[in-house]
Amino acid sequence: MTALTFPSDAFPALPTIAIDVPDDWAAITVPGTIMAAAAPETPGEFRPNVVVSVTRFGADYSLDVAANAVIEKFAGLEQAHEIGRDRVTVGGLEWAHIESTFLDPRAGTLVQAAHLAVVVNGQVADLVQITGSVTGTQAKAGVLDTLRTIQRSATAHA
Repeated sequence: MTALTFPSDAFPALPTIAIDVPDDWAAITVPGTIMAAAAPETPGEFRPNVVVSVTRFGADYSLDVAANAVIEKFAGLEQAHEIGRDRVTVGGLEWAHIESTFLDPRAGTLVQAAHLAVVVNGQVADLVQITGSVTGTQAKAGVLDTLRTIQRSATAHA
């Protein structure tokens, strides 16, 4: 028998990821994510949040493929409208940023911003996705700018 271990050369550790959040935001646990944070709770209101997930692919996985998947996902949501998208390079890592609004049956109009990077480590590529969510009203009140600031603070490396 051969023992396989994680992490190892065959199965590298996940990337190290960091984000800066406002002092009044709290770390929260969200299933299926590796890290998440949310604004202070206000009874009866949607809680703005940012969640971080990592999905492992083969080393040939590209940021274009990841960004197109998010664009397609957003387009399939009820009453979806893309707000915008761009790309920036921070610390040598290229990030794609895509924002959209859509209608959520529980929360009404939501704005979601997806911030994506692909971290290649040997024979694997890890898609780092930082997704922020706010209601339309919260976005107009400036909370979307807070989400963008959190996302733009992100660093990730193997």
